[in-house]
Amino acid sequence: MISIRVDKAFEEPVRFIKKLEDTSVIVGQPLKLVCTYAGSQRVHVTWKKDDKLIWASYQYNVLTTNSTCSLEVLYSDRPAAAGKYSCEISNEAGSDVCHAHITLGKCTISNLPTAFHSSANLLSNYPHFLRWCMITLISLLTEAN
Repeated sequence: MISIRVDKAFEEPVRFIKKLEDTSVIVGQPLKLVCTYAGSQRVHVTWKKDDKLIWASYQYNVLTTNSTCSLEVLYSDRPAAAGKYSCEISNEAGSDVCHAHITLGKCTISNLPTAFHSSANLLSNYPHFLRWCMITLISLLTEAN
């Protein structure tokens, strides 16, 4: 019987292939941060917002595969969604980290989602249009105060 021993010296340090990017998100639009990485498996992923640990909860969905990690911010229509997000990956051979600054943009008629540009699309997307209007109104009222 032949046994092969894998030496830890041959493990590939984990590293980002596609890093997070600074982004401005229109209030009410989904916010999903995605990174891709390579390296030896048994990768540990840590997400932070404003340097505080975050994890899957009623506010965030977290998904990790063998080569990607993603964070979906479930309440991106709140001002608290803006800030500095960090993703840190590590394995026994090394670690890597990337950051993105997320800002929330204003809702205006000029950035009305394209799904609402025609009356036919508006009717089929009516619940989404109402939500967009409500978020826009709340955003404008909050800004006025």
